[in-house]
This record gives sequence, C-alpha cells and structure tokens, in this order.
Amino acid sequence: MTLKIQTEQDDQRQLLMTIEVPEDRVEKQMRQTARKLAREVNIPGFRKGKAPYPVMLKRIGRDSLRTEAVEDMLQSVFTEALDEVDPEIYAPANFDDMEMEPLVLKFTIPLTPEVELGNYRELRKEIEPVEITEEAIAEALERIQTQHQQLEDVERPVEVSDMVTLSGKGELLPSAEDEDEKEEAEETEAADDAETAESEEDAPAEQPEDNVIFNSESVDLIMEAKQLFWGEEFVNNVVGMAAGDEKTFNITFPEEFEEEELAGREATFTITVLNVRSRNLPPLDDELAKLEGTFETLDELRESVREELQNNAEGEAKNALIEGMIDDLLEDAQLIYPPAAVEAEIDGMMDNFKGQVTRAGWSWEDFLQLQSAQEEQLRENFREGAEEQLKRQLVLRQFIMDEKLRVSEDDINAHIDERVSQFGDNEALLQGMRDYYRSGPGFDMLSSEVLMEKAYERIEAVLTGNAPDLAELEAEAEAAESEVEAVAEAESEAEEETAESEPEVVEAEPVAEAETETETAVDEAEESEEQEEAEG
Repeated sequence: MTLKIQTEQDDQRQLLMTIEVPEDRVEKQMRQTARKLAREVNIPGFRKGKAPYPVMLKRIGRDSLRTEAVEDMLQSVFTEALDEVDPEIYAPANFDDMEMEPLVLKFTIPLTPEVELGNYRELRKEIEPVEITEEAIAEALERIQTQHQQLEDVERPVEVSDMVTLSGKGELLPSAEDEDEKEEAEETEAADDAETAESEEDAPAEQPEDNVIFNSESVDLIMEAKQLFWGEEFVNNVVGMAAGDEKTFNITFPEEFEEEELAGREATFTITVLNVRSRNLPPLDDELAKLEGTFETLDELRESVREELQNNAEGEAKNALIEGMIDDLLEDAQLIYPPAAVEAEIDGMMDNFKGQVTRAGWSWEDFLQLQSAQEEQLRENFREGAEEQLKRQLVLRQFIMDEKLRVSEDDINAHIDERVSQFGDNEALLQGMRDYYRSGPGFDMLSSEVLMEKAYERIEAVLTGNAPDLAELEAEAEAAESEVEAVAEAESEAEEETAESEPEVVEAEPVAEAETETETAVDEAEESEEQEEAEG
C-alpha cells in the first residue's frame, strides 16, 4: 500500500506533488469509514454500529462512501507523502485537484525562497561620524522653551514670532507639465467631440485634489520662517494682517526645497486670520531646566538634550546604512520565491490596515462600503509594496546567514541588564521585566534588536574593509554547532543512565486505550467476517 509520489519543481520555487493512492488502501479506508457511519445511523434489522459493510455500501452508495473515505484519509496521506519527500516548506500547501478512481491527489507546496547575493564584500563606502551641532542643540532648547511659553491675545496686526490662528486653503498652481497634459487631453477630446471641447474651453480649470497642500478651518501657526513649513515668503505675507482680515497671495518654493514635489512650484493661498497671540518664552536658565524634568541646572538639561540628539542621530544613521546596504545587495542578488510569499506579506499589510481602521472607530465592512472598494482591490493596491518589502527582507536575511550572525544567550542577558537598569531598585518590577524579555513578544523584540545591531556592525565592517574572514566564520560556526550537539548528546546520555538506574514502574493501561484496542480488534474481526460473507 505504498504511495506513488511524483514531484516537479517549477520556476517559482513551488513543488508540484502528485500522489497516487493504491486502491486496496482506499478500500480499507472505505470499510473504516462505513463502520464509523454505522455508529451514527439507525439501520433496520441491525444494532447501531453493527450493520455489515455490504449493507452500508448499499445504503450510502459507493460514490458517496468513497468521497467521504477520501476526506477521512486526505490529511494522513498528505502528511505521509511530506515525510517521504521532506521538502523545504515555506507556507501552507494548496490542494489543487483530485481524481477519484484511481485516487490521485495534486498539491502545490511553496518552498523556501532561494537567495544568492553578489560579491557584496567588495563594496566600500565612507561612513561619516555622527556629530551634533550647537545649532541643533539650540533649536531643541528653543522647542523646550516653546512648550513652556505663555500666550496672550493681542489686538494688533501680526508680528514675526506671533502665534496666529488661520483658516483657509492652499493649492499648487499647474506646472508646465500639467499644462502640456491638459493641452493634449483637450486636443484628444476635441477630435472626439468638437462641440463638447468648445463648451469646456472657456470653463476654469479645476485643480486636482492632489494639488491641495493646505486646507483647514482652524490651525495655529508660529510666524517664524524656520519653524513654518512654507517658509519666509508665507510669513512675510501674513505679517501685518489683523484678526478678521482675508488675503489671497502666491508664493514660490525654492528649487532646493526639502519636499521634492514642491520644489520650484508656485502655490496660491487664500487665508483668513482668526486670532493673534503674542508668545512669551521663558528664559534659558536653571528654572527652565527644573520645569523640564529632574534637572537642577541648564547645563544638565543641555547635556541631556545633546545625548538624546546624538542617540537619535546615530539610530537614523544606522538605519540609513542598513537600508543603503539592502539597496546595494538587491542590485546583484538573484531571488526566486513562491507567489505565496508575496501573499503572506499582503496578509500582514492587510491585518495592519484593518487594525488602523478599527482603532479609528470603523467596522471593516463600513469602511469598504464608504470607500466603494472590495477587499481584493485593496490587496492589489498593496501588492507592489509587499513584493518590494519581501525582497528587502530576503536579502537582509541572507546577508545575516552568510555572515554567520547569531544571537547568543550572553547577548540577550547583557541587553536585558541594560534595559532593566532604568527601573530602579524595585526587585519585583525588575524580575517582571526580566521575565518579559526572556519569553514571548518581549524576547522576539529584544533578539531582533540585538540581531539588527550585529547586522549594522558587520555592514560597517564590510564597507570599511574590516570584515572578518568568511572561512574563519564558517569554522567558528561549525565548532559552535558541534559543541551544542555534544552538550545535547551528553544530556541525553545522562537522562538515559538516570532512567536505567531507577526501578521500573509498571503502570496500569489506561481504560480509554484498552477500550480503543478492544474496539479495534472487534472491528477487525467484523471486517474479516464481512469479507468471508462477501466471498461466500
């Protein structure tokens, strides 16, 4: 009753597996299924569960019984085939098709993606040290001053540094490219319908919603060019206006503007001043430091600000270096992955998006109805981003594997000690935090952070030409694996010796197991009788 298994791998890392089940095995399962069904139905002339197989076959019908028997054996057959083939499974298999006689089952099994990186160890890049300027510290201290500012309504025109409440709308004016596209569209429309084109020619052009850059009924803005996104030209137009004044004006964003989509573009604003307030900032002194936290002096606050800015800047630099390395790896990497891998990424994105919708107070069904969208349409919208995200994850994962990066117990313990040190001397709290970081989501988060820190350090070493020799890393990894296996083997032998030295305890056979074995024996006897009857 051995299964006949055929496998073929396609070009998308999918294993196409065909399983042919011997007929005698199907027949045996049909008899077992018939006995199971006999216990669930009343057959006139027979006690419940005692109707012979020929009677059940006639009662249920051969095709129906075979179908139910196949359903009963499907999982066990698939599991047996997997054990024999032992593929590198990446995601749940898909049941594709089935032929009933002879019984042939067809599955598609997504396999682990294959990733081959290029010669990334030849990459070189100059890594600039992170430095925090005095200007950045001054701006951070000014933000702290702003948090503790005192506001006072004033009945005068707006001055620089005032807090102004505005309403209104701002839109980008059409660029040269927009005008060209509009002209082409009008020419096409004119060719199709001259009359319609003429009627629309004099109508004012509607600004697409994408061109709206400001739209609010009430917003507070500080009239300082370095704090206001739209810059000095916007501030200069608002300064001099008073509460109740309305004004329309245009500004042009600089060519080097930080938002590329706005750089060099012209925008028109129509705004109304609703309120004007003066801002009284507390002086930069020890009293401000005390207001901000546990600091006693301004120097302590300044040093804390410097440290926070340094940590944030180093974190951003590390992320930028990792992301840049991923970009470089993708240029020369060869990737083959199953479609199921992309679908899994989309699943994750959809789950996150549904969570956002729910947290916003919407039910998912109401949201779809409001957007006039189908879930499949949303999945397709995520597809491109999901595929890009998958590729980036795969090359980074392969880099970590190729570089033999691992997270050890000592690494975890060191990071746990660092994390819990901020919780003071409360032993109960400290132990609770240690337990959190040693299991479940806490462990996953911490080990991921440790691994990414190791990845950053190795990337930095590779780009500066200081990476350790790969052959040595391979030898170290093999030695560590052998040591782990030796420890596991020693522990296993110790357990066996302990078990042999202990007196043997004879346990009574559980009642449920005894009953099951008795029932199986009775079933086999009945099957033998039924077979004899059928042959007679």
